[in-house]
Amino acid sequence: MQSETEDFPAEIEEFAISKRQLRSYDLYEEYSKRNITTTIQTRKDAYEKADAQAREELETETEIEVENFHIWLELIKKLSPFAAHYYSVSLKSLLLGFPIGENVAQLFEVVLEKVEISQQE
Repeated sequence: MQSETEDFPAEIEEFAISKRQLRSYDLYEEYSKRNITTTIQTRKDAYEKADAQAREELETETEIEVENFHIWLELIKKLSPFAAHYYSVSLKSLLLGFPIGENVAQLFEVVLEKVEISQQE
Protein backbone atom coordinates (compact mmCIF):
# COMPACT_ATOMS: atom_id res chain seq x y z
CA MET A 1 0.00 0.00 0.00
CA GLN A 2 1.42 3.36 -1.05
CA SER A 3 1.39 6.16 1.50
CA GLU A 4 -0.17 9.56 0.86
CA THR A 5 3.30 11.09 1.19
CA GLU A 6 4.54 9.05 -1.76
CA ASP A 7 1.65 10.37 -3.87
CA PHE A 8 2.47 13.98 -2.98
CA PRO A 9 5.07 14.64 -5.75
CA ALA A 10 2.63 13.44 -8.42
CA GLU A 11 -0.04 15.81 -7.08
CA ILE A 12 2.44 18.68 -7.07
CA GLU A 13 3.29 18.07 -10.73
CA GLU A 14 -0.38 18.54 -11.58
CA PHE A 15 -0.48 21.79 -9.59
CA ALA A 16 -1.49 24.83 -11.65
CA ILE A 17 -0.61 28.23 -10.29
CA SER A 18 -3.78 30.28 -10.04
CA LYS A 19 -4.10 33.94 -10.98
CA ARG A 20 -4.36 34.78 -7.27
CA GLN A 21 -1.08 33.05 -6.56
CA LEU A 22 0.57 34.86 -9.46
CA ARG A 23 -0.86 38.12 -8.12
CA SER A 24 0.69 37.31 -4.75
CA TYR A 25 4.06 36.79 -6.44
CA ASP A 26 3.71 40.05 -8.38
CA LEU A 27 2.82 41.96 -5.22
CA TYR A 28 5.74 40.43 -3.35
CA GLU A 29 8.12 41.37 -6.15
CA GLU A 30 6.81 44.94 -6.02
CA TYR A 31 7.19 45.00 -2.24
CA SER A 32 10.63 43.40 -2.06
CA LYS A 33 12.06 44.77 -5.32
CA ARG A 34 13.36 41.23 -5.98
CA ASN A 35 12.43 38.51 -8.43
CA ILE A 36 10.34 35.80 -6.73
CA THR A 37 12.17 32.96 -8.47
CA THR A 38 15.54 34.30 -7.36
CA THR A 39 14.22 34.85 -3.83
CA ILE A 40 12.92 31.29 -3.53
CA GLN A 41 16.11 29.80 -4.96
CA THR A 42 18.31 31.90 -2.68
CA ARG A 43 16.29 30.96 0.42
CA LYS A 44 16.27 27.30 -0.58
CA ASP A 45 20.04 27.25 -1.05
CA ALA A 46 20.70 29.14 2.21
CA TYR A 47 18.39 26.86 4.17
CA GLU A 48 19.93 23.67 2.79
CA LYS A 49 23.41 24.86 3.82
CA ALA A 50 22.41 26.21 7.25
CA ASP A 51 22.87 24.52 10.60
CA ALA A 52 19.96 24.30 13.07
CA GLN A 53 20.54 27.74 14.61
CA ALA A 54 20.90 29.45 11.23
CA ARG A 55 17.72 27.74 10.02
CA GLU A 56 15.83 29.07 13.01
CA GLU A 57 17.13 32.57 12.25
CA LEU A 58 16.09 32.25 8.60
CA GLU A 59 12.61 31.18 9.68
CA THR A 60 12.32 34.13 12.08
CA GLU A 61 13.48 36.57 9.38
CA THR A 62 10.90 35.15 6.98
CA GLU A 63 8.13 35.47 9.58
CA ILE A 64 9.03 39.14 10.07
CA GLU A 65 9.25 39.76 6.33
CA VAL A 66 5.84 38.17 5.71
CA GLU A 67 4.29 40.26 8.50
CA ASN A 68 5.81 43.43 7.02
CA PHE A 69 4.50 42.38 3.59
CA HIS A 70 1.03 41.99 5.11
CA ILE A 71 1.20 45.48 6.62
CA TRP A 72 2.45 46.91 3.31
CA LEU A 73 -0.46 45.31 1.46
CA GLU A 74 -2.96 46.98 3.76
CA LEU A 75 -1.30 50.40 4.05
CA ILE A 76 0.23 50.93 0.61
CA LYS A 77 -1.87 48.75 -1.68
CA LYS A 78 -5.07 49.46 0.30
CA LEU A 79 -6.11 45.82 0.33
CA SER A 80 -8.69 44.65 2.83
CA PRO A 81 -7.32 42.85 5.89
CA PHE A 82 -8.77 39.62 4.50
CA ALA A 83 -7.05 40.01 1.10
CA ALA A 84 -3.77 41.06 2.72
CA HIS A 85 -3.94 38.01 4.96
CA TYR A 86 -4.63 35.72 2.00
CA TYR A 87 -1.70 37.04 -0.04
CA SER A 88 0.75 37.06 2.85
CA VAL A 89 -0.22 33.59 4.11
CA SER A 90 0.05 32.06 0.66
CA LEU A 91 3.47 33.64 0.27
CA LYS A 92 4.48 32.56 3.76
CA SER A 93 3.65 28.97 2.90
CA LEU A 94 5.98 29.17 -0.07
CA LEU A 95 8.80 31.04 1.66
CA LEU A 96 8.68 28.88 4.78
CA GLY A 97 8.34 25.63 2.85
CA PHE A 98 12.04 25.04 3.17
CA PRO A 99 13.23 21.85 1.51
CA ILE A 100 13.60 19.65 4.56
CA GLY A 101 12.73 16.47 2.72
CA GLU A 102 12.68 15.24 -0.83
CA ASN A 103 8.97 15.99 -1.35
CA VAL A 104 9.33 19.62 -0.32
CA ALA A 105 12.43 20.00 -2.48
CA GLN A 106 10.40 18.73 -5.42
CA LEU A 107 7.68 21.26 -4.59
CA PHE A 108 10.24 24.07 -4.88
CA GLU A 109 11.33 22.80 -8.28
CA VAL A 110 7.73 22.57 -9.55
CA VAL A 111 6.82 26.04 -8.27
CA LEU A 112 9.96 27.62 -9.71
CA GLU A 113 9.32 25.97 -13.06
CA LYS A 114 5.65 27.06 -13.12
CA VAL A 115 6.54 30.65 -12.20
CA GLU A 116 9.18 30.83 -14.92
CA ILE A 117 6.74 29.46 -17.52
CA SER A 118 3.97 31.86 -16.48
CA GLN A 119 6.36 34.82 -16.59
CA GLN A 120 7.34 33.93 -20.16
CA GLU A 121 3.70 33.94 -21.30
